[in-house]
Amino acid sequence: MGMNTDLVRYVCRAQAHVTASRTARLAAVNPVTIHDGVWAYCPAGSRTDHEWEAIEPVALTDLKLVEAVHPREVAPEGSPS
Repeated sequence: MGMNTDLVRYVCRAQAHVTASRTARLAAVNPVTIHDGVWAYCPAGSRTDHEWEAIEPVALTDLKLVEAVHPREVAPEGSPS
């Protein structure tokens, strides 16, 4: 794969998938799938019921790092951690 084609361009924000990936505490076997002809990332590695959000194209390794360090919906902005 070339440098331009291995970028993830969609992320699944389906609440069930995001929650599943947190509670299971295990990495999805295959978190990457194809959506609209490009790579897409679902934290739960689910095959169905996605809610795709277009993102700035990012390498999978960077995306996993970002998701691990800054998971969404943990605490509202500005609240003490």
